[in-house]
Amino acid sequence: MKKSSRSQFLEIVNVHTSLRDQGKKYDPSMLNIARGIKEERLQLADAAYYSIKFAGNKANIDMFETQDAKEIGITNVTQAKLQKDRLFLCNRIILLAAEIQGDLPGSDSEMKKVMKHTNFDSIKKVSGLQNGVFSLIANKKIIIDERPMQEFATDGNTMLNLGTYFLESPRFIRDDEEFEFNIELGADAPEKALIKVVLAGTVTVPA
Repeated sequence: MKKSSRSQFLEIVNVHTSLRDQGKKYDPSMLNIARGIKEERLQLADAAYYSIKFAGNKANIDMFETQDAKEIGITNVTQAKLQKDRLFLCNRIILLAAEIQGDLPGSDSEMKKVMKHTNFDSIKKVSGLQNGVFSLIANKKIIIDERPMQEFATDGNTMLNLGTYFLESPRFIRDDEEFEFNIELGADAPEKALIKVVLAGTVTVPA
C-alpha cells in the first residue's frame, strides 16, 4: 500500500530534525515547518493544483505558464507559482484528456466555457497522447525527467484512480519559484485536444 502524502511530508520534516540533532547538514526551512506544526501555527492540508490547456495541433504543451491567472474550472494556479507561505509535497499526478465535440470555439471566452463543461477521460481516448513524454520541474530542479505518458494510461487498473501516477521520489514545491509541467509529443495532438493535469499531495496552511 502506498504511503499517504501527509505521512511522507512528516517523514521528510522529521529526518531534517534528526539531522540537526546529530549535528549533520539539514535544511533550515524544514525545521521552521516542524516548529510551525508543533506550535500549531501551521497545519497540513490535502491539496491539488490543476490546469486545463487546449493542446490542439501542438507537440509541446506547457501546462502551467507565467501568464496564467486563477480561474475556477481552468486553473487554481497564478503565474506558475504557489500562494505565499505554502510548501507543497507532490506525491502523485493525475493526467486526463478529451476532445472538443463539434466546431472549435471562436474566442478565448468560448474556449474557457467549453473547458469548464468538458468531462475528461483517459488519455487513451485521444490519439497519440500516450506515446509522448512528460517532465516536472520545480525549484529550478528536474523532479521528473521525460517519463513516458503511458504512465497515465491506468485503464483497467482497479488499484489506481484513472490517469494517476505516483512519484517514486516525492519532492517539495516551494512558493518562491515557478514550477513547470511539460508534455512533449512525437507528433501534433489532434486539433480539438484538451488536457487536464492535477498535482496532488499535502501542503502547509495557516492553522
